[in-house]
Amino acid sequence: MTLSASSQPRPQLLTADFFTNTHRFSASVAVAGRRLADVLNDRLTDFLEVRNVYVSRLDKPGEILGVYKQAALIKKHITFMVIAAEADALSQEYKHNPLTRSMEDIFLSVPSFEISGKLEIMGKFDLKAILAISATTFIPLFQGKAIHTSYASVNFGGPVILVNKTAIEFFSVLRHK
Repeated sequence: MTLSASSQPRPQLLTADFFTNTHRFSASVAVAGRRLADVLNDRLTDFLEVRNVYVSRLDKPGEILGVYKQAALIKKHITFMVIAAEADALSQEYKHNPLTRSMEDIFLSVPSFEISGKLEIMGKFDLKAILAISATTFIPLFQGKAIHTSYASVNFGGPVILVNKTAIEFFSVLRHK
């Protein structure tokens, strides 16, 4: 008997690239069967335990500064992260009526990066609701791309980029109707 994608057990470790203002951390995070967004938005802890961490500077992402078996990242200092699998990133609560949602192309800036991608909008577009009212700290962008502001050849992309709302300096919907 094969399990469907929705009934398969969640992974215990999820690998992602985490970005702060100064560094990139390629690491695995223990999610204990939860989705990464749920772990990140958990207000009971201010840090994220990570394992098998490869550290590099933002301007030289291919140059590994160090490898660490275990570490912690302070959530409020994570500006964004790139995740390879959409299903592993999104909160279980991130399911809405397809008739009331739309995908909008967005552009935003965080320290050292310009990020573009698609943001799922529920109901009527409301910029205030996206940035201020929502209870989640990390918002998902689909088909995202992050480009270093000083080194345009340094860029990262993936099916999902989770962006820390508190790190956003500029936010714009490109062609809202």
